[in-house]
Amino acid sequence: MINSKIRGTAIPNPKERRRVTLYAAMAMVLAVVGLIIIANYGDTLRTMDEHAYEGLLKQPGSVSRILFFAAFSLYPVFRLMKWKGLNEWKWRDLSIKEMVKWVGRQLRKWHVPIALMGSAGVLIHGFLAVQRDFHWDFTNISGILSFCILGMLTILGFKRFKRMDGGWHVRLAIVFVFLFMVHASF
Repeated sequence: MINSKIRGTAIPNPKERRRVTLYAAMAMVLAVVGLIIIANYGDTLRTMDEHAYEGLLKQPGSVSRILFFAAFSLYPVFRLMKWKGLNEWKWRDLSIKEMVKWVGRQLRKWHVPIALMGSAGVLIHGFLAVQRDFHWDFTNISGILSFCILGMLTILGFKRFKRMDGGWHVRLAIVFVFLFMVHASF
């Protein structure tokens, strides 16, 4: 007899599994195409003006930052949904709790695809960063630490579908957001 906990898929809901698989494939294609383009135009990128290269380097990082904050917003919205005082809040004839629940459903639905696309952007950003003038300074070290935490966060995110992460996905997400903000600020 096959134990369903061991042999089952990581994502039990078939609709969600298809969506996550599609976006994981799109993120991989985006990352691979980006890395191939960067590798093919490496000589051109190395001879670019320093200021122009820095602008190019920051673009995928900035897009990823927006995507990760959108993905992370799931946590405060879910915390807000658990708050008992939210039931009393109304706006005209509309219950604020119903709006927050709708936002929570949308965030839950798109959390993984947004995070996967953001991860592809981080991979491109990191590859661009090490291509030219890499220094062991505070910004780069915080970026490397953020990247390592992101890798663990992604693995535990897939374990989260079956609640096998022991709550570490949320904890690592908080650490990642903190390190990511430090990296983006300096």
